[in-house]
Amino acid sequence: MNRLISKFKYWVKTVLWVLTGYLGSPITLATPHTVTVLITYFNPVRMRNINHQIRNTLQCSFVERLIISNHNPDVNIQDFIKIKDSRITVVNQPAKRGCGYRWLVAKDFSFEHLIVIDDDILLSPVQLTQLFKHLIAQPDIPHGLSGMNCVPTGGFEFHDRHEMDVDFLCEVYAVTRHQLMRYMDVASRISSDETIAQSLEMTTDFMVISQMGAARPRIHEVGRLFRDETFKMEGVAVHKGPEFDQRVEHVLQTLQKLGLMNQ
Repeated sequence: MNRLISKFKYWVKTVLWVLTGYLGSPITLATPHTVTVLITYFNPVRMRNINHQIRNTLQCSFVERLIISNHNPDVNIQDFIKIKDSRITVVNQPAKRGCGYRWLVAKDFSFEHLIVIDDDILLSPVQLTQLFKHLIAQPDIPHGLSGMNCVPTGGFEFHDRHEMDVDFLCEVYAVTRHQLMRYMDVASRISSDETIAQSLEMTTDFMVISQMGAARPRIHEVGRLFRDETFKMEGVAVHKGPEFDQRVEHVLQTLQKLGLMNQ
């Protein structure tokens, strides 16, 4: 019975989120600032929501560009996208790429503010707006909606639905171009270690981008995050991969050794 109730609740949330994309009023801000939003896709099971993700994102008039980066050349992502809008840019990678390649994709575009969203996070226009406001108000640090803190005895604590500083952002990242370019510099330096280079592309880019501000990144309370039901599915979710924990620990040790962890 509990499982049926959970499925029904998820269905209701999905319907409401989809309807917001179709029927919601555009959101404008009294600011000249604009943002580029980037979402990357690999597994076609995540692409089933792509049109609804696009509609909800473009409800925000301050979104100057929405970049869709397809990291799986075995899939024709244009077959999934049914929306035409001048703000949409689709980039198809010629070879399979991990999620961390998204920062190299972003680098080639002109913007001052960037919000990167994992493809299993189904943000509402209001949540996106609130996050962007925080970035504008305090642009010297990265911002997000969920994150992790290192535990002294080892491992990490996950947090969301809080106003708090964290060690690492996850799932959603709001940064400036300055922070992106600093990421590119640091990633280039530490990628002389081939294991780290592979790790950054496949799983641990979130750790480095989180440290590229003047202080620790901050997460914000914008209501419960709505996630695709595959967000914990093995074989789909990156953090469920067999080497995720080892890669995170390796990159953490590297950041600590180089004095790159904000306190």
